Amino acid sequence: MKRVCAVTAAIFLSTFALVGCGDTTSDSAGMQTVSIVEADSVAAAAPTIIINGFEYQTPTTVEPGQVVAIRNNGSVNHSVTSDMSGLFSVTVGANGSGSFKAPTQAGTYAFHCIYHPSMHGTLKVK
Repeated sequence: MKRVCAVTAAIFLSTFALVGCGDTTSDSAGMQTVSIVEADSVAAAAPTIIINGFEYQTPTTVEPGQVVAIRNNGSVNHSVTSDMSGLFSVTVGANGSGSFKAPTQAGTYAFHCIYHPSMHGTLKVK
């Protein structure tokens, strides 16, 4: 009996945890539709700087203050470090990821890799 109660409680709590991660909408009859949002889809929505080998692939533009994801597809550490000291600097391990907030002022921001001096990129904030 204790096992049945424990399983029932676990199912009950799991259901509420999943509903808490979703979004609800109501139709004209007043019924609610719940959609669960996967964590990976949220991360995929962020503009992403992709590092392949020793090159940056940057998004066309980002919004001021928007979170920018970084994905390092390479086998060595890299960084995304602003040329303007202190603005942003993120080290990303081999096959790793990271993120930072874009500057709040519109403009074009140059950045580089602190480990590989020949790596340069630009972030356009509009």
